[in-house]
Amino acid sequence: MSAFIGKIFFEREIGASPGEYNRICEVFSISGLGKTKSLVDVTTFCSNGVREYIPGLADGQEMTVELNYDTESSDIDLLIADVGQDANVDYRVVVESGGSPAKIFSFAGVPLSWVLNPSVDNRNTITVTIKISGDITITS
Repeated sequence: MSAFIGKIFFEREIGASPGEYNRICEVFSISGLGKTKSLVDVTTFCSNGVREYIPGLADGQEMTVELNYDTESSDIDLLIADVGQDANVDYRVVVESGGSPAKIFSFAGVPLSWVLNPSVDNRNTITVTIKISGDITITS
């Protein structure tokens, strides 16, 4: 069996040090990491009555990152500030699965939104949405 639990991390590039990333440990859920290709309809009168397609441009997904809301976390403050900037930010998701090298998904993203999710009887969380811009580089 090759399934595993945990050992997936979300990281944000440190602005002053290109290529250096900071692991954000309050993250408990990541969804939407990926891309989708569009279809371009190239059907002609000579297509014998069936539609024909070619692959179009790939488009990065909108990714959702959920975190425990820690009012003292400078990492969360940076994610909130990212939404206020008019620039892409470099992020990566690191998957560690035991003995093999980590698989790293690196990408630029447009920080779209943050939403505070307060609760009376459960943990307080914050959700950050990032639109992947450009390609996703996968390394191991």
